[in-house]
Amino acid sequence: MYNRDMPAMAKHGLSSPDGLVDIVTFVLCTIQQPLQSVGNQIVDIRANGADSKHLFGSKRNGYQFILDNKNTIYDGILECKKHNDVIGVVELLTTIPSLGMVKAGFVAQCLGFNVACLDSHNLTRLGWAASATKLDKKTKPEVRRKKIANYVTFCQEKGAEYWWNTWCDYVADKGTNKRLPTSDKVSAYHVEALAI
Repeated sequence: MYNRDMPAMAKHGLSSPDGLVDIVTFVLCTIQQPLQSVGNQIVDIRANGADSKHLFGSKRNGYQFILDNKNTIYDGILECKKHNDVIGVVELLTTIPSLGMVKAGFVAQCLGFNVACLDSHNLTRLGWAASATKLDKKTKPEVRRKKIANYVTFCQEKGAEYWWNTWCDYVADKGTNKRLPTSDKVSAYHVEALAI
């Protein structure tokens, strides 16, 4: 699944600043929402922009921020890609409002970096408290970077492919994902929702 769907997302996200906006938008749509609803959310956001009803709370700020700063962030991501700087890319992506370390990791994973999204599902599987992956805005930059580095190191022990495939297995046909009954459908839905 990872080897089929991730290259398509990474190619799209790294192809242009607008491709990056699509990936960030997708990730913003997943915050506290069922995965199977993301496709419809993206259609509405493409039609209504920042006025979309799906951009509630800090998601609207995150969406507007990536629109306003897409070229700078895109250039920074390409620089990180050139040097395989996974810690740097996650740190850069956390500057986008609404993207904490976990969702920044998700964007980076979708761009082909060896990191993952240790979301609430994964935290449950790991037996971790939600606070384990939270970044405090008051934290000193060096402490913040160390926490990101520890997160990246943990993700890389098993690798992005492992986390992607096992997460797809875990959420398939659960709760609000009844329209995605298999792990294969969960994975493929990411590409389908992006319409790439």
